[in-house]
Amino acid sequence: MINLIVIVVSAMMLALLMGWWRWPAFRAWIEAPKHSMLRQERRFDDQNARTVRPDVPAAPHHSPAGASIR
Repeated sequence: MINLIVIVVSAMMLALLMGWWRWPAFRAWIEAPKHSMLRQERRFDDQNARTVRPDVPAAPHHSPAGASIR
């Protein structure tokens, strides 16, 4: 029974991989969530870049607690 489940899931994954490789429209549909997250992240980065005031120096970067840079 377990072998059958493994074979079926493997066949489904192979079918998805072959579809992704063979048809660009399918590839775009599969990768759409990734691209929407990247657009959202870029929008937030752009929003943060606009709120930085050039006359105020940036805060110094501190290493995590307990880390030593030597």
